[in-house]
Amino acid sequence: MNSQQNHEMQLEIEHVSGAEEWNCPTCGRRLLISWEPSFKKIVLEGGDEFSIHRGGKGGLIMGGAQITRANDSDAKGDPELHEDTRLTPWETWMDKSDFGHLWDDEVE
Repeated sequence: MNSQQNHEMQLEIEHVSGAEEWNCPTCGRRLLISWEPSFKKIVLEGGDEFSIHRGGKGGLIMGGAQITRANDSDAKGDPELHEDTRLTPWETWMDKSDFGHLWDDEVE
C-alpha cells in the first residue's frame, strides 16, 4: 500500500527571465524552475519531501515519472522514441569504455 501523500503544486510567479516559482499550499514546498536553455530546479523550501508533488499549466500536468522499456516496434511508429543526436557523445564514450563486459560471468 502506498502511504505517500499527493500534493498539488501551484504556479505562483513567472519571472521575466522565464523562471517559474512553484508553491505547495499543503506543506510549503517552494521551487524555482527554469526550462531554457536547460532544465534547472532549485528547492527554495523543502516542505514535505516525502510527498508526491504534482502540478501543471496550460492543460499539461506533471507528476512522478513512469519509466517503461520501448521495444523496436514502438520506436518505428513513434517519432519521440527515435535516436536523439544529443546523446551521441555519451554513446561514443560508453562504447569506448566497454561497459558491456562488466557484467560478463567469466573472470579474467
